[in-house]
Amino acid sequence: MPQNDPAADRAIPPFAGADIVRLFTMTYLPLCRLLAAGGAIDPVALARRIDARLPPEETTSWSAVAQALAQVLRDDAVSTARG
Repeated sequence: MPQNDPAADRAIPPFAGADIVRLFTMTYLPLCRLLAAGGAIDPVALARRIDARLPPEETTSWSAVAQALAQVLRDDAVSTARG
């Protein structure tokens, strides 16, 4: 079994749950914008559907990601509407 190399451990940047949300959002939001521009989706309606599918009081990491994505969709729709 190989030993851990402390120098290699220092080279790996810290990665938190918020980073997962940012990564997901940075890939998901442009796709949603493209689909909305083509009339394929309504981002606000999609955010509502995401929220509706989450069980009440859900506290899993994936529910947090889903809630964050729904909020990003709503916020983006508001900022897009303002121009």
